Amino acid sequence: MKLPISWLRDWIEIDADAAAVADALTRRGFYVEGIDERGGSFPGVVVARVVDVARHPNADKLSLCRVDGGGEELRVVCGAPNVRAGMLVPLATVGAKLPGDVVIRKSKIRGEESQGMLCSAREMGLSDDHEGILDLALWRPGATLVPGAPFDALLDPPDSVLEVEVPFNRPDGLGVVGLAREVKAALGGAWTPGARARLAARWTGRADFDLELEDTEGCPRYIAQALEGVRIEPSPRWLVTRLEAMGQRAVNNVVDVTNLVLFEFGQPLHAFDLSRLKGPSIRVRRAQAGEKLTTLDGRERALDPEVLVVADKERPVAVAGVMGGAETEVTAETMALLLECAYFQPQRVRRGSRFLGLSTEASKRYERGVDPEIGPAAAARFLGVLRELVPEARPLSARERNHADGKRRTLNMRSARVHRLTGLDLGPAEAKRHLEALEFGAEAGDPLRVTVPSWRGDVTLEEDLVEEVARAHGYDRIPDKPLETGGVFAVRSPRERLVARARDAMRARGLHEAWTPTLVAEREAMDAAGLLGESASSLVRLSNPVSREGEVLRPSPVPGLLAAVRRNLGQGVESVRLFEAGAGFVARGGALPEEPLMLAAVLCGARWSHAHDASQGAVEFADLKGVCEAWLGEMRVDTPIWRAYSAPGWKPGASAEVASGTSRIGWAGTLHPTLLRAWDIEVPVHLFVVLLDSLDRAPTPPAMSVPDRFPPVRRDVAFFVPAAVTHHDVESALARAGGDRLQTIELFDVYAGPGTPEGMKSLAYALRFQHPERTLTESEVQAIQDRMVAALAKECGGRLRER
Repeated sequence: MKLPISWLRDWIEIDADAAAVADALTRRGFYVEGIDERGGSFPGVVVARVVDVARHPNADKLSLCRVDGGGEELRVVCGAPNVRAGMLVPLATVGAKLPGDVVIRKSKIRGEESQGMLCSAREMGLSDDHEGILDLALWRPGATLVPGAPFDALLDPPDSVLEVEVPFNRPDGLGVVGLAREVKAALGGAWTPGARARLAARWTGRADFDLELEDTEGCPRYIAQALEGVRIEPSPRWLVTRLEAMGQRAVNNVVDVTNLVLFEFGQPLHAFDLSRLKGPSIRVRRAQAGEKLTTLDGRERALDPEVLVVADKERPVAVAGVMGGAETEVTAETMALLLECAYFQPQRVRRGSRFLGLSTEASKRYERGVDPEIGPAAAARFLGVLRELVPEARPLSARERNHADGKRRTLNMRSARVHRLTGLDLGPAEAKRHLEALEFGAEAGDPLRVTVPSWRGDVTLEEDLVEEVARAHGYDRIPDKPLETGGVFAVRSPRERLVARARDAMRARGLHEAWTPTLVAEREAMDAAGLLGESASSLVRLSNPVSREGEVLRPSPVPGLLAAVRRNLGQGVESVRLFEAGAGFVARGGALPEEPLMLAAVLCGARWSHAHDASQGAVEFADLKGVCEAWLGEMRVDTPIWRAYSAPGWKPGASAEVASGTSRIGWAGTLHPTLLRAWDIEVPVHLFVVLLDSLDRAPTPPAMSVPDRFPPVRRDVAFFVPAAVTHHDVESALARAGGDRLQTIELFDVYAGPGTPEGMKSLAYALRFQHPERTLTESEVQAIQDRMVAALAKECGGRLRER
């Protein structure tokens, strides 16, 4: 929000310069990002007439201009598309200094000498307009423009414009009146007589216009005022200057007055050409399916029943709170108009603005919430200014529909609460003085009985009043004191401790933690859901998504991790190892979706990121399985079982589900290349997903044991087993037969090539035997091994592989 100091002084009487005003606003929560000095002096810049325009011989987009600057003709190279013969323009002569420390020098541009520069409004620091050379006849209509006359004679008095950052919960700060109220309270100023008259003025009109509010929730209040005898013409200089200071280009007197009120009161207005309204009448309703509207920007827009529209008897004529329609636009031929001054529900305006992808100065204010009671004053201000510009304009039919709750909110504020939250010892009298300076009503006593003004919709609690008092007293005057906690301290829940252990265990395996978005595209969500056996019906879709990239709540962290893999590989990262712990979202038919707590990890690229040996190879599924088993071991998962699993998105024969006991706790495997291509990933990616809620949240600490004093005995053995038998089946049979003396079983080779019996495969194991009190003899080890071979033959149909 821009705040011109000249406009501010039109509303309040203060004895402070721009820097003091900026400091006061910043201290009260309205951060001033900068101060722009407008106007000033431009020595060396003169009024000039373009005598002739010719094409530059060496550049298609440049022109050679002969310019009369009051002396001998000058040659100037110009790149503006709007330059033409006879045009009166500002000419910066050689030696002139422009904003930004730009000094004009004689130079050659594409081989042609340029003896100055024709300037745009932005190059002069007059506005943000940079579409072409400033046309002085349009910029200063009626002014005497003589070639060679100083440009300074056409300038307005110098002014300072503050660039104010307005908090989202303070929409009253999006008008000069709201910021003036803050400055007045901070610096002890007062409303000017003119300001008091404008604030006290109220619109009154007849009650005979055909106006109906069919959606009173979306539009609780609407004022319609018809006028005739309107004359459309350029606005006077004072109005153009005010709008330019706000970065707004002048259009015509009617549109400019609506913008004046918008920037002044924070209340958007809209003017319709009355003769183009069918009826004429106004209906505020939801759009009907299939309806379309061409807005003022010339674009035809398809509407939706969620969009609130202003319609006449036949069709929509405006998107409520966002933009008017082109068919009822005020033009040079308009002689009668209808003024709209309405209060629209913020949520409905925001929904329509997002649906249409259209944001305007009006929608920015309506979305935050304008003052529901400012309408009559804003309408009176419009009519008063219009009467000054077009005295023959006369009011016709009018009507107001008001379904808004006009009751003011009242709250109690205790001095003890002020002290408890801020540490300030402010009595009720001082607190009352601060609140009344901000135009809150306050009845003396403790607690204070406070009436909240209509423009402060953000004040709903006693704590909000305490903040207002602290803000007015000065945040920098709040004493530094430790919080009074009463010995209360935070304690992590078992679920939070589980997540912390899971993250620590993954980081210990060398993986980096990622934080990815919760909202994903529908295609990505469907692919991720399919990996875990979920259907499209389980997806949780947003009814009003901001974009197609965020229309579904993720079913798991997988979509975000794959997007992170793509970015890392694209940036040249050779080895990607990422994990994320967080919630997925699954619809089960209830009022709210389920939010299973998950951990997902991905591995891809080179096996070791620190080694640059090309022969090291890529990471494989076995690497992922090793990481998963180590992680499961640290998470104290009891005897995890790996079982065959298949679902869309996994590479056939390279995926498994992980179970503990009878419960499935996760999935692991290599992703199918077709799925990866949807994420623009061309290398194999291995994925592990685990349901954290299925793990024990309070595992027993590992038991400590003294290392055995006697050396172990190691045997390497290989078995032929049927191809369908899993490593888990073999390991379980060997462990049961081995008994207490068998300490570890480690699979180190799987072979199914030449020399293997048909339908069989070879599994090789390293066995370690140990006795806690003595060294095992060869015969004892052989007896245990024979039992294990016999058990494998009986339970799995395998046999010992002879050397």
